[in-house]
Amino acid sequence: MIMNLDRAFPVFSVAFAALYLLATYFNLALVTYHPALKELQFLAQPPKAGPAMYWYGWIMTTTIGAFAAGAVATFMPDRWDRWVQRAITFAFVYAVLYVIVHYVALFIYDQATVELEFLKHPATSATGALVAAIIASIFFPIRWTQRVWSGWTGVIPLSVMLVFVFLLRGWFMPSVGILLR
Repeated sequence: MIMNLDRAFPVFSVAFAALYLLATYFNLALVTYHPALKELQFLAQPPKAGPAMYWYGWIMTTTIGAFAAGAVATFMPDRWDRWVQRAITFAFVYAVLYVIVHYVALFIYDQATVELEFLKHPATSATGALVAAIIASIFFPIRWTQRVWSGWTGVIPLSVMLVFVFLLRGWFMPSVGILLR
């Protein structure tokens, strides 16, 4: 087996970004910190006295998962490079399309004159994004993914963070205003 660190770093960064989205969405925190009590608990726990902080747990969960993905990619044979690249293409397209499909479905739901309750269900967005990501990853020529392979290391985490800033803009904007005073 040949170790390939050139493959491990892009896989780690892409896995970190995707796993961070999943960890925050499903609250997969390894630990929960209760600042008012100065107490640290294992796994995601409900708030006690005051708010609970899950961020530390999300980062721990994400780091462990991304490290595992990078370690597996390190020991993969070179002949699997194109499958690793296709998997990263699939993951990126799925994550971006999930957010797009989700907000389009919510927009349609808000504008509809009839009740379309299924549009609010997460499975609707997940299914739409899954179908589109499968089609995209099958039909993207392998030479496209090989050309941008090293660029995935920065593009995907940046895209995920931009999605987070958009989703959490109600929290970020007042915080930025406080910092600028």
